[in-house]
Amino acid sequence: MSSTRPGTACGGAGPDKDDPPMPKRSVSSDRVYKSRLPFAQATIAGDFMFVCCVGADLQGKYAIGDARRQTQQCIDNIRALLEEAGASLKDVVKCTVYVTDRAYWEPMNEVYFANFAEEPPHRVSCIVNGLGSPDCLVEIDATAHLGKAG
Repeated sequence: MSSTRPGTACGGAGPDKDDPPMPKRSVSSDRVYKSRLPFAQATIAGDFMFVCCVGADLQGKYAIGDARRQTQQCIDNIRALLEEAGASLKDVVKCTVYVTDRAYWEPMNEVYFANFAEEPPHRVSCIVNGLGSPDCLVEIDATAHLGKAG
């Protein structure tokens, strides 16, 4: 028998108005370029870490026109932030990859799958019209599970 809590869809147990908000904290690394915009480099909420990186190096520069190097830099940036939280790429459960041109698809895939060779995370991929910088060819949004395996 299932019951529906008021204000929740499909009978799910949604937050009660008296429940405290889920604690969250920002994570940053001196090994990753810090934007002048007020973005968190990564956020931990509960047992999950959310991190999104572009292929900019520590000085904020991109390997112009090189999707392989930008993809590797994205993954290196994600790795650095995960390591700040005591995690690794093996903890990544989902990625969303954005590339700005179909021509960058295969080079991105080569580097991506070399880094996620064993038990790769679930992945969504998109070809988009552009990213935050005209020099940015690849952006990767990753979610890592930091809790105990279920």
